[in-house]
Amino acid sequence: MLSTGSLPRPDLSDRRTRLSLGIAVMGALFAAFVYTIGTGDVRLTVLVAGLAVAPALLVLALKRSYLFPYGIYVVLIPFDNMLKISGSGTLTKMLGVLSTLFIMVYAFRRKGINPPPFSLYVWLAYLAWLLISLLWSADVQNGLLDAQTTVSLIGMFAVLSVAPVEERDLRAICTCIVLGGIASSFYGMYLLHDQPAMATMGGETGRLMINVDNRTIDANHFANAMVTPIALSLVALLNSRKLLVILGSIFALVVLFAGELMSLSREAMLACAVVIVITVFFSRRRVLGFAVGAGILGLVPVFVPTIGARITDAIATGGAGRTGIWETGLAAFKIHPFFGWGAGGAIEAYDRTYLHVFQFYNAGWGRPPHNTPLQAAVELGVVGLFLLALAYVTTFRQFRGIRRGDDLYDLRIAFTASLIGLGICSLFIGLQTYKYLWIALATTAQLRTVALSRRRAPAPAVVYEPPPAPVPAPAPRAQRRRYRRDPAPAAP
Repeated sequence: MLSTGSLPRPDLSDRRTRLSLGIAVMGALFAAFVYTIGTGDVRLTVLVAGLAVAPALLVLALKRSYLFPYGIYVVLIPFDNMLKISGSGTLTKMLGVLSTLFIMVYAFRRKGINPPPFSLYVWLAYLAWLLISLLWSADVQNGLLDAQTTVSLIGMFAVLSVAPVEERDLRAICTCIVLGGIASSFYGMYLLHDQPAMATMGGETGRLMINVDNRTIDANHFANAMVTPIALSLVALLNSRKLLVILGSIFALVVLFAGELMSLSREAMLACAVVIVITVFFSRRRVLGFAVGAGILGLVPVFVPTIGARITDAIATGGAGRTGIWETGLAAFKIHPFFGWGAGGAIEAYDRTYLHVFQFYNAGWGRPPHNTPLQAAVELGVVGLFLLALAYVTTFRQFRGIRRGDDLYDLRIAFTASLIGLGICSLFIGLQTYKYLWIALATTAQLRTVALSRRRAPAPAVVYEPPPAPVPAPAPRAQRRRYRRDPAPAAP
């Protein structure tokens, strides 16, 4: 007669049992993966592959959230406009939401929330004023889109600025920023080699204009996204003593500067020149850095003569009509100086003022302000402009307490140069809703978090150790010789 007792349960605490179960599961998934490849069903293959790696990715997301999925999000930021998903925004947006959730779980598990920086309060005030301005917006539809993007960006910035983070994770994020810039530059090289016609699109010969299946990356934003990676790579080159880091930094700088030259973005080139000056000035190898930097900046126009043509064209056309656009935007600002035209109303304000301003280089209808402070002034008035400027300036307060000689001082130099470079870029294009700017702002806040955690760390306990027993002094040399000559008498 069969026994009705329950079957023995596997002991999951036993290491051999867990290893056997793991091997069985991985073997079954591998067999299913091989079978689905043989069927030729791509969707089924991807689904099985996702199931195979999902447990490992889930563990990684719970324990090292800043590596995955946030690290992947950072790497993909330069490709943001190329990763659109119909009806769902972009892939980076989905990864950003997922990253925020896992980082919140990580902060809850660590039971540590840091005091928010003052700039976060200013950004929240800016967001509140932007939402209020929708009440009188001249273009409510665009205003709602801008508000939705700004809410998500500031929300993610808020989580990152208060969540706990370790120095190893901070440096891993900086590595991901550099890897994203390198990947985007290589992607531009591939497109330029595979489709040379992209260098003649938009009526600007010799300039890479990415357009793949009607998915475009603006050449200026393509170049601006490399400002922070260049600052990090240059600081690593000037401050590291490890040969592997030095060689990797040189490789990264060569690739990143190649991407800048392909874009021929005047604003990004100016920002890179400022980044070089700042990072070299605060470096220990200042003389060597200035010599190398001056040589590079002097040789670039020789090997890439189109840069000179771009600069000449900027003088002749007012920066492709930017001066006329700015004059029109300034005239629109004077109509509603305090409250502005409302969120998303900059283009509508431009069109209504276009015929009232003389433009020696006709920029045409429907042009955005091409200036971040001017766009804030036109849409949100002096209140929004003040809040935007205050948020930018107070970001630099987060570097307080990181002095020369600190292990974090190299990152302070890099992000100081990066923020100043992006500030220069913002004078020629609108940056307030672009993720590469917010990555720099969020990583600066995380740098502050690491510095604060160091200052709050308890001092090591002092353990009392008794002093060592005194060692008797050796006998004088003459006395030792006498003892050898006159040994002690033997006992009877």
